[in-house]
Amino acid sequence: MSAVKQENEIILESSSLSNLNLSAKPSSVSAKPSSVSAKPPFLGFGILCCIISGLLFSFNALLVKMIFSITPIQMFASRCFVQFCILLPVVTYGRYTNNVDITGPPGMFKLLVTRGIVGSTGALLLYLAVANLSLGDAITISFSNVVITALIAFICLGESFTLVDGLLCVLTLGGVTLIAQPSFIFGDIGSELDTKKIIGILCGVGCAIFSAFTFVIVRKLGKDTPAVLNILYYSFAGSLVNTCVVGVTDTFQLPCYSELLYVFLLGVLGVSAQIFLTIGLQYERAGTFAVLRSLQIVVVFVLQVIFLNDIPTLLSVAGSGLIFLTIVIVAIRKLYNHKRQQKSLSNLSEDKSQ
Repeated sequence: MSAVKQENEIILESSSLSNLNLSAKPSSVSAKPSSVSAKPPFLGFGILCCIISGLLFSFNALLVKMIFSITPIQMFASRCFVQFCILLPVVTYGRYTNNVDITGPPGMFKLLVTRGIVGSTGALLLYLAVANLSLGDAITISFSNVVITALIAFICLGESFTLVDGLLCVLTLGGVTLIAQPSFIFGDIGSELDTKKIIGILCGVGCAIFSAFTFVIVRKLGKDTPAVLNILYYSFAGSLVNTCVVGVTDTFQLPCYSELLYVFLLGVLGVSAQIFLTIGLQYERAGTFAVLRSLQIVVVFVLQVIFLNDIPTLLSVAGSGLIFLTIVIVAIRKLYNHKRQQKSLSNLSEDKSQ
């Protein structure tokens, strides 16, 4: 009977969370945010949001390849500024119509600020890694957050880290490595590490760590924090931090007139991807999301073939296959766990009736 009562309390809590509006005075349930995922609209909703987020980030990366007049750091600063300009009117409208508290739910303001700073710092470190390393090396190192995210989620959120999670991490990192083909694995093994490469490697590792913490923080913020408010803090921090970096390094340049549309689309695709990322993390485990995010690498290679005539090698195809295998395993495990949960609930109901 106690198990049934506890299960009913969890279901009631999830139902209450799903009916919350954007209010400055949350109910007693939202006053204490929970790390328990809210009930999704349909099975696989979180996975779908994760995949859509990866697709949008892939098109965002394609646009970066098509902009040549400004530096990557300035691109990211411009993207965050466009995101902030798009989201600020939305949040302001919600504040006056639904009495939305711009500081977030009670007790979550510091976490929102931390999310903005950590997320924007991770992105800045990624661009610095790309600037100091080859693209393959930077991608491989940054995607090590697949393992780091699962471990941090296990420590901070109490999420399980099973043998299957470990296998998925190995498959994902293996696929990314085959696609990126970093020189420190496939070539130049005996070359000395100069200062520039050391800085790039450190920035790549830092990016992986900050990205892992970002996934966990967004997961911790949960459904009580509106997605637009979550991204607003990220956009503001990214605009401020990266604009300061551009100013200090004296690398500011006006973009070409023909590329202004691309710069604007960077912000539009970026805010859309961030919204799906935030929503997906409200329904999916942080470790699962990090694995699914690897789909972005596969899509980027497809876009490069179509738009940039960059034909992948056999190793790249093999890496893409490993990543797709990982996604299939995640989907199958999701369905299996759902059926097992339904069966457990059915058995509990039968015990209660007896």
